[in-house]
Amino acid sequence: MTVMAIFQEVDKCMRCGGCTIACKREWGLKNFTDIETVKPQRSVVNPRQRLAIKSQKRVDMGPFIRFSCWHCPDPPCAKACPLGAITKEANGAVSVDNTKCDPSACSTNAIKPCEIQCQRGGYPKVGDAYEATPGVVKMNKCTLCSGRAGEDDPTKNNMLPTTATQAEIDAVPEKAHMPACVSTCPAKAMRWDTRENLIAFAEANYYLADGTKNWYGNGSMMWGSKKVMLTPAKADPFIEDHITPMTSSMLSGSKMILPTLVVGGLAALSARRVRNEADAVNGGEV
Repeated sequence: MTVMAIFQEVDKCMRCGGCTIACKREWGLKNFTDIETVKPQRSVVNPRQRLAIKSQKRVDMGPFIRFSCWHCPDPPCAKACPLGAITKEANGAVSVDNTKCDPSACSTNAIKPCEIQCQRGGYPKVGDAYEATPGVVKMNKCTLCSGRAGEDDPTKNNMLPTTATQAEIDAVPEKAHMPACVSTCPAKAMRWDTRENLIAFAEANYYLADGTKNWYGNGSMMWGSKKVMLTPAKADPFIEDHITPMTSSMLSGSKMILPTLVVGGLAALSARRVRNEADAVNGGEV
């Protein structure tokens, strides 16, 4: 198989929300039911959705960035899963086997091992996500639409639309489908191609006027802009909106608060990991 990736051309994105809705429709995720459930989605990605488009600036004026799983080359969430439910696929996707995922069995902690180990800030998400299974708690994240709606039944039409020619599909079979977010974007702001091709595309095109390289990404998610300086997007805008500014304020203020929090946080994380290991050894029992 070929390692695939998504590249967001940030300058084209108008934040219409089409990609988010397409993802929800494709995967049977819970829809927003009232204004109180709509409002938080502007700043926090929860188990009801797998991606969000949001301004990377504090004012809602752009650039509009895709926030989602990065599909890391060596995903720490997969290593942390005691049930073996998370897998790095040959096509680059980090996928989830929800027949194996059981948050109540993997750990008694409120925050699960996969969430603790995510290095991109915010994924995976664990909660009640799917319309088809209300009340059933599972881990939920982008899977590059590998297996339409999680189904690999060959008797069903699982292929999503594609713009690839038959010759391109013959050369790279993974081009026979496009992730729902890519195929439905009216601004054509997302590209679906081999990771190698997208890196070459970014290297050839994405620089600011002064010649500064301006594209980021790792694994199977990348971003680029020719107009606005970007910073590597966190997986969840909550981290970018709240945690990062708070940390910056501490750095510019007290010299003691941040080191104290860092040391305390590391100690808490170490203790949590010890508990997780104990949980795994004892079969989830404390």
